[in-house]
Amino acid sequence: MSELEPKPDRRRFSFRVARAFLITAAYAVFWLIIWFLTSTLLASFPEYQKLFSVIALGLLFFTFAIALAEGTIYKYILKIIRAFFLIAYLTYATNSGVLKVSFENLVFTVEFVPLLALIIVINLLEIAKGLLQAIEFAAHSPKD
Repeated sequence: MSELEPKPDRRRFSFRVARAFLITAAYAVFWLIIWFLTSTLLASFPEYQKLFSVIALGLLFFTFAIALAEGTIYKYILKIIRAFFLIAYLTYATNSGVLKVSFENLVFTVEFVPLLALIIVINLLEIAKGLLQAIEFAAHSPKD
């Protein structure tokens, strides 16, 4: 390492990791409260536990990674990937907007394709916003 190259600042990196961990812990408490409130209502839905845990853990991962990547272009890349994850996972988890719940001899079919389409459009806008923010960040970066 030459004198001109900056030395890695471990203290600054550990502060960023601790900050990202605290932000993620706050979101984890939020998801835990949501789980406690909805688990009794949706106990009859057979795959609720698995579907909820996957989306909660996925969003907690992206929360940690985005907070850790603050100040870099990777933050915007992770926001775009998170939006793609939400589109793909919500489409899969809701069976493309058609939900079937069966009680003994009754089968309830709930179709909420317009709501799913709205969520997809919102996430597509989030992708466009992330792309524009990444372009702006790259335009303001110092030239080599």
